[in-house]
Amino acid sequence: MKHVFIFVTLFCFFLPLPATLSAEEGGADAIVAEMDRRMNFSECTMVVRIEDRKADGRTRSLQARIEYLKGVGTRMDFEEPPRERGKKVLLSGTSLWMSAPAVSKAVRLSGKDAFMGTTFTNDDLMNLDKSDDYDSTIVSEDAEGWKIEMKARSPSLAYPRIEAFVGRDYLPRSMVFFARSGRESKRISFTEPRVFGGRSRPSVMTIVDLMKPGDSSSVIFVDIREGKVDRARLLPSALGG
Repeated sequence: MKHVFIFVTLFCFFLPLPATLSAEEGGADAIVAEMDRRMNFSECTMVVRIEDRKADGRTRSLQARIEYLKGVGTRMDFEEPPRERGKKVLLSGTSLWMSAPAVSKAVRLSGKDAFMGTTFTNDDLMNLDKSDDYDSTIVSEDAEGWKIEMKARSPSLAYPRIEAFVGRDYLPRSMVFFARSGRESKRISFTEPRVFGGRSRPSVMTIVDLMKPGDSSSVIFVDIREGKVDRARLLPSALGG
């Protein structure tokens, strides 16, 4: 009887986690929701570095601190270079705002516009979840993961369609963004996994502009810390002006 108990205990220990089972059984939407969960803490502070490269050889580097609270907002405060210090970008609900020391009032932004002149759009960097904006379908799957098609629920989103490859660990490997014309617009790769707060996730996100060959940008996640965020800082009134 003792041996049977040990066997049952070991068998249960090596069973897949319930989250894995529920994600697979729930279909594409559940897989994308699980991807979001594994990529982002519900409440955290991040430090990111953005490296921008143009086809003519010009380069630019930015560093920012991000405060994120799922379902509430994302705030990015720029720290480097000195000429960008003091600029703030805020996604509060569905509204996007920017403030700068030289501007008396915060200005409204479009999620479709280029983020600070980089290859990313404002929505790419400020809207960290996909599951609440897209309806997903599994196109194909293999031992490595799932190819998933995501269709935008709102015409206000930067991309009407995204094709993603999500690994069996529920982490993204790549995404292709499509323009309204149906043409491939941008490709994103997710590389260099690191452990942040006990959770492994890609630390580098690189986007290539297929409409402007030679232009690309990367976001390097320097640090991610789970913890409480001041909700008042995620309101447009907190930007000043």
